[in-house]
Amino acid sequence: MRLHAMVLTVGAVMMLLAGFAGAQENDNSEVWGSRDVTMRVTAQGAELDFACAHGAIQQPIRPNAAGEFSVPGTYTPERGGPIMKDNPPRDLPAIYKGAISGDTMHLEIILSDQSQSPPPFTLTKGKQAKGVKCR
Repeated sequence: MRLHAMVLTVGAVMMLLAGFAGAQENDNSEVWGSRDVTMRVTAQGAELDFACAHGAIQQPIRPNAAGEFSVPGTYTPERGGPIMKDNPPRDLPAIYKGAISGDTMHLEIILSDQSQSPPPFTLTKGKQAKGVKCR
């Protein structure tokens, strides 16, 4: 009985470790960043974390032969302090437009209200934001 239980335990541990290793291998995300933004790109889209906002792209980003792309997503402005239940941050429709050249990405976020659009960013592959969140 003890040998049988030990074999089952070793087998369970090996399956758990294999599942964990598979999850790490499947995390094919690519990080791009600057002082003020980190963009984690996956095959399904991207998540962006800005100093005072966050964003999401829910489809693959496929640059053309010149490295240019334009994809829809959302941009959610944040502010410091507590979030009010009756006034949570709103996801604003956005167009993420950019160009990739080597390890550099130029990124522009276009909002329907141009006065709210953040300035363009220059991101570097493998870099993460070093700025402080406005929370």
